[in-house]
Amino acid sequence: MGIGDFESRLSINSVALAYVSVGGFILLARRLGKTIPSAVNIASIAVLSLLFALFFVQNLAYLSSMGILSFTRFLQYFLAGGLCAFLSHAACTPIDVVKTRLQTSASGKYNDALHCLQSIVKEEGFSVLSKGLAATATGYFLHGAFKYSFYELFKLILIPDASLAVLKPPLYIAALAGFLAECVASVLLCPMEAIRIRSVADPSFPNDVFSGLALVFQAEGLHGLFKGLGPILLKQVPYTVGQFVAFEFSVMFVKLVAENLLGGLESISSSGAAFISLVAGVMAGMFACVISQPGDTILSKINQEDTSTDGSTTAQILRVTRTLGFSGLFLGLGMRLVQVSIMIGSQFLIYDTIKMACGITVASAVPASASVAVSSTVASPSTKN
Repeated sequence: MGIGDFESRLSINSVALAYVSVGGFILLARRLGKTIPSAVNIASIAVLSLLFALFFVQNLAYLSSMGILSFTRFLQYFLAGGLCAFLSHAACTPIDVVKTRLQTSASGKYNDALHCLQSIVKEEGFSVLSKGLAATATGYFLHGAFKYSFYELFKLILIPDASLAVLKPPLYIAALAGFLAECVASVLLCPMEAIRIRSVADPSFPNDVFSGLALVFQAEGLHGLFKGLGPILLKQVPYTVGQFVAFEFSVMFVKLVAENLLGGLESISSSGAAFISLVAGVMAGMFACVISQPGDTILSKINQEDTSTDGSTTAQILRVTRTLGFSGLFLGLGMRLVQVSIMIGSQFLIYDTIKMACGITVASAVPASASVAVSSTVASPSTKN
């Protein structure tokens, strides 16, 4: 099958179908009030979910029939993504507690991250550093599972050559695939983030996931669980796009540096590939952290407050931005920079290690010269359509 046929079959219709459903859910979530959802809202959610399920089944079946992506391989991506996000976020929970307290506490209460850590441990004990762990683990397992697996899926939808999609995708493709995947994952993350932030900011808020969900739902309805969807997208979309674009670039950069230092590489061992993924992941984490910090601060502030009567999501974002000012949007950046660099570095280390254990080729395991050759072959005018 030619590239044009492949793209017309998948890239346009499939992505449009997916984002009619996801976009519709996002718009619906913004309008959900404080009461129990009406029959119309429930029916709308069901229809949108069905549309997205149709997109997923149709395209995975087609990719499988082409020998590009089987359901088993997608499931491996799904579980690897969930595990790497779950483990990295759970390990960084204490750092996240300090960062969230810095963002949500009254101005001037804490001098810096170290003062914040010392104060909350002294006042509330060491156990406070695990606040939000359950919501973090649950939310980010789902988020990572959908983000990483759908990133792989969308790369294969948008690029007709599987080798290019894996080894050296164009950065604009990595950006678009990351954007599309994050819009899916953020819908699932939103309720978990709502209760995580409240449990960290308010010592009296329950630490149990189901108790937290029930408490917010009883007080504010679905609106309370999804009122942070706009800020989450504001935070997570730049974060994920930056993460994947920076990682794809950094993998090639690290491999080129290694080859220059070592005088060329004919092959890369599994341990060498894991190290490359780790270093590239740390670099990607630093970039993603800086560009997503304003959204992270706005999200923390909106979820901390009862904003059910404060107007639209846009109005809430503008109000918080005006209140904090430009510098205030970067509250907790130092602590979050450490947190995100560790998390993203460890995520790609775990993700690529699991993929290699499943027999999946990863970009960090292929010498730079081979990756460039694949890119050149696909881009060559002699490529048949």
